[in-house]
Amino acid sequence: MPVLGWMFVLFFLYNPLVAQPLAPAVQPVMRTEGGMNHLSLSPNKKLLAFTNDQGQSLRIMDLATQEVIEVTPHRTGPGFFWSPDGVRLFYRELIREREGIISELAAYDTVLNQKAVFDTLRGSTGFPILNPYDNSLFMMHEKGILQKRLEFPGERPAQWQKTKRTTVGNWVVSQSGVLWLGELGLELKKMKDDNSGINSFALSPDGRRMAWATKAGRIFAAHDGGDTTFIGDGQDPSWHPFRTLLVYAAAKKVGAQVYDYDLRLHNLAGASRALTKTPDLKERWPIWLDATTLLYTGGKTTDLFRLEFPEVPSVARTSKAADRL
Repeated sequence: MPVLGWMFVLFFLYNPLVAQPLAPAVQPVMRTEGGMNHLSLSPNKKLLAFTNDQGQSLRIMDLATQEVIEVTPHRTGPGFFWSPDGVRLFYRELIREREGIISELAAYDTVLNQKAVFDTLRGSTGFPILNPYDNSLFMMHEKGILQKRLEFPGERPAQWQKTKRTTVGNWVVSQSGVLWLGELGLELKKMKDDNSGINSFALSPDGRRMAWATKAGRIFAAHDGGDTTFIGDGQDPSWHPFRTLLVYAAAKKVGAQVYDYDLRLHNLAGASRALTKTPDLKERWPIWLDATTLLYTGGKTTDLFRLEFPEVPSVARTSKAADRL
């Protein structure tokens, strides 16, 4: 081959703009002492909250030092969220007493390392959820729906928070289903799914879209209390920070038996894209570190992984290319 021909081949092989890997780069981040479930990343990207496999033992990890503290040993499930400044973790814990169960709404200050209880309800309750438009907390309990306006020091609403919504309503999540509270609180509608109960859920950053996984292992989504869309079989939905993209742990089945989970993107318009295909690892609980990076765990392991994309992920491809990166 002429010298110029060899130079062209070497340029093609080693030019970083041409030879970028087609598959995302997966990196192991750390290994913990126990399983990590219901991952929730603080807005400042410094702290990671999670529970054990039973939805108990709510803990916080400092991602810089890998130091872990236990916030509460009681059951919380997916019912916890961060304050906008990433300093406080709000959660609902179920505590068993002699006469029954009480539900405590509490906040843990990660700077002061202190817990503060700001409401106590008798009996079991649903999962607390924060409406990002006005920082109002909604939670179902035996006598109705609790609503609380949370105020944070130095709070400055963004322009999108000030803009009047075209549809007035809020999402409410209980153990048995997802509900839409509309018509200024006069309408309470249960969203259609398979009626097996809620395993996990995710509210979009603008507060208008809800995605949830049922206990039967099916993903559903809806926009402002509208018609429910079936996304696919799987668990652990998570919204992209600013795009209408949903990532989830997609189930692989033999008959009715799930034998593996791989990460998959869905754009709510029917297009999807596989992100991982690792038969030796069940990817679970994906969350967005930024627009092109995911953190997730390996099912039945204590490992935390990091997945990076060469560009902002897209699913605008043909059906034949949906499983190719």
